Amino acid sequence: MAKKGKPRGTKGRLPTGIRPGEKVSEYRRFTVRLPDDVRAELEAAAGALRRPAWRILLDALRAYVGSGPALTEDERRAVRVVLRLHEK
Repeated sequence: MAKKGKPRGTKGRLPTGIRPGEKVSEYRRFTVRLPDDVRAELEAAAGALRRPAWRILLDALRAYVGSGPALTEDERRAVRVVLRLHEK
């Protein structure tokens, strides 16, 4: 008698990296110390943009060196709103 319901292995998010077939867990670890206000900005950006913090840092680095797009005005506005909410 077969069980009914969800098949196994469908819990949680898929382990996806930047390119197809990559896993974030296979990336090398990088540790950095941040002032509290910078950490708050990073967390606000990650929450407002619904992306993981590592992705925010990667996109920011690529925009800084000119190999990626900067945030749109709507995305900047969303981050500022979240930052204001956390300041109160």
